[in-house]
Parts: sequence; structure tokens; C-alpha cells
Amino acid sequence: MIFRNSMHFAFRFCFFARTQVQWRLMLAGLLALLLSPAVKAQSQPSTLSEVVDKYKIKASVGLQLWSTYGYGMEVINEDGQAIPAEARFNAQLRRSRFSLKGNPYSTLSFKVTAALDLVGHDVLSSTEAGGNNGSSPIFRIWNAFVQWQAKPKNDRLYLVGGYFVSPIGRESNVAALASTSFEKAWSQNYLRRHLTGIGPGRAMGLMVAGQLHGEGNQRHLTYELALQNPLFTGLAGNSSGLASSPLLTTRFAFQLGDPEQKSYKPGKKVNYFGQRKGITLGLAAARQGSTDLFKHNTAYGLDWLANTNNWHLDGELYHLKRSGRESDNRELETAGYSGYLRLGHNIALPRSLSLEPVVSYWFYRGATDLSGIESANQLGAFSGADSGLDIGANLYFNPTTKLSLFFALRRGDSGEGSPELVNNNYFRQPGVGLVERGSYVGLGWVGVF
Repeated sequence: MIFRNSMHFAFRFCFFARTQVQWRLMLAGLLALLLSPAVKAQSQPSTLSEVVDKYKIKASVGLQLWSTYGYGMEVINEDGQAIPAEARFNAQLRRSRFSLKGNPYSTLSFKVTAALDLVGHDVLSSTEAGGNNGSSPIFRIWNAFVQWQAKPKNDRLYLVGGYFVSPIGRESNVAALASTSFEKAWSQNYLRRHLTGIGPGRAMGLMVAGQLHGEGNQRHLTYELALQNPLFTGLAGNSSGLASSPLLTTRFAFQLGDPEQKSYKPGKKVNYFGQRKGITLGLAAARQGSTDLFKHNTAYGLDWLANTNNWHLDGELYHLKRSGRESDNRELETAGYSGYLRLGHNIALPRSLSLEPVVSYWFYRGATDLSGIESANQLGAFSGADSGLDIGANLYFNPTTKLSLFFALRRGDSGEGSPELVNNNYFRQPGVGLVERGSYVGLGWVGVF
């Protein structure tokens, strides 16, 4: 018995020892495998570096920091009384962008951008946009698309697919960190939400685009045709509802003098720092058919940009229209106008600095009569009037880094309706509800690295 127990113990000990040896050998092999790239990297580039170089992958980080003093903000309570909010200082991370782009092949490129906005935003500080992003901020995808060029070194035809902003509206297609005013002209928010239901204005889709250049390189045409599927608010923002239609958007931009871009890519800019002498006139339209929210939804208008002798003048004007049908089959219709005008000038300073005084005016004009306001509400559209005047200057250290000091004056009008009935950004603040928005003085910093 003692012998059997001894043999059994010896067998288990040998098996355990053998297992331990096997585990040690496996761990040693795994450790060697993990360390081999580091050892190899001492004599040649790592695999990651080779991929980055081969596919021309580049990363960038953009930040927009604000310090503002807001005053004149009022909160409207349940009894319809306007209660003044105390004037206040507010520091916030207004925007941040984290981008990764690359060219896996000569005719294929991609770009993915994540956003983190409104960290520290006091919703009673008079500045616009959503509520505070919270003490644990949330990232979201801002852009994600692939662009294919049909023929190498030929600018006539591109195919873009992914998550991108509709190619209508100059200000909507200018990167926020490249805007020359303190805040983007808020008219673009009305255009975006009218077409896609959300402030970012993005939707999944496909786009055909390109550029044609005339003889002498003094006449140019840029065209864009996009098909997207915005989801609005149906089924918690996951569908357009039982009825469904795609959003079709088209834009043609005629350019005299220097083109805005030597080769096509989505997005626009305004300040070329004296490097462009040219004029652009863009004509654009968008249309979507029946969804559960409306019968037809359209936008059409024009935009413009002039660059000469360090001056830049840009703007747009769009007509927004929506129609539907009530439960009693009565036809409903509502319409409004959205637009802006902005003027800036570059003044060279010592030490390669540049000062840019800027004045910008934007507006939205919707229904102000009571029946028109009621129709707009039933169709989920905007109503009343809203406008903003921004006056200030940017101090550029380089084209992507600047300090800004601006004064923003706000005005709104509910027309024949009360603020409770009117739907526009002057009378609505996410995270608060009904307000009458105030004005503010802002000091900002933008840097893209």
C-alpha cells in the first residue's frame, strides 16, 4: 500500500514537473516572439513604420478653446415668464478633431475623423450648440469616407463613399477650425438640420464628384452629386419611418481665376492668405421625398467666394421648404431662408504674424404668422427669426494656429407666436429648453497639429 502511494505520488510529481517545464518553455517562446520585433527594430524599421510610410498615413489633432463672457440670457419658465440668468464667464473645449488619413494606393484615399466637443459648456453662457459633454466626455465619429479617383492624374471623376456632410452650403462644408469668424455662421446649422435632422449634418451615402479646367487654367467647374439616407427621428433615430426616400444633393461651382483646389477633395476653405486670386459662384439644390415626417423636403440656393489682394468675401443664401399632409388630408407647407455674409482682410505683421479683422452677419427667416408657425411645428420645421452679428479679429501664428477676440450680438423674433410656439435656435437651448439667447464676448484659440 505504501509502495502504491509512493509510486502514485512520484508519477504526479513527474507529471507536474513536466507540465511546469512545458509551460516555462511555452512562456519563453512567447516572450521571444513578442520581443523579436523590438530586437529587429534596432537594425531595420518596424512593420508599423513600414505600413505608415507605404500607405502615407498621417494623423492630426485640432483643438478649439473658448473663454467667453455671456450676458442677457433669459430662461422662460412654465408660466411664460422670462427669468434673467446672471452674466457669466465660461471656459470650454468648444471643439476637438482627431483625424487619420492615408493613401493605400495612388488613386485611393481615406479619412476618419473623431470629435469631442462642448466640454465645460455652460448652457446659460449665451453661446450656442448642445449641452455640456459632461465630466466623462463622449467621442463620436465626425467623418469617415473613402475616395477613389477613376483615373490617375485626372481630376474629372471621383467616387466618395461613407459618412460625410451633404455637399450643399459653403459654410457647412468649411471645417469649423478653419472658419474665419469666432463661431461658424449659425445659418449652416439650420440648413444641416433641415436636410438631415441633426446638427453635424452627416449621413451615410455615395457621391460622384470632380473638376474640369478650361484652357489657360482660368476657368474651372467643380461638380458634386450625392445620394444619402438621413434617418431623422423615426424609431429613436434609427429609421426614416415606414415611408422612405433618399436625399439627393447636387452642387456646381463655377470659378474664374485661380481654382479653390488644384485637385478635388471634399471640403472648402475661405482664407487663402493671399495665395488665391479668384471668384467662385456655387449653385446647389437638395431634395428628399416622402418619409414619416414630411411629403417633400427641399433646399436650393447659391454661395460665393472672392479672394483678391488679401481680402476675402464669402456668403450664401438658401431657400428651405417642407411640405406634408395632416391627418384630415389637408396639405401643409412651410418655408424659410437661411444665409450669411462675411468679410475679412489679412494684414501682415512682424515676425511672420498675420492679423485678420472679420465681420460676419448670418440669419434665419421663417414663418412669423400664427398659421405658418403652426404648420412649421406640425412638419418639424423652423419658424420665427434668428440672427447674429460677429465682429472681431484673428491673430495667426501660422495658417492653422490663431488667437481670436470677437463680440457676438444675437437677435430673435417670435412674430405673432409666443416663444413657446416658435422653433429656432434663439428660443431653444438643448439642456435647458425655452430661452431668449443673450450675447457674448469671446477669446478663443485654435491649433491644428
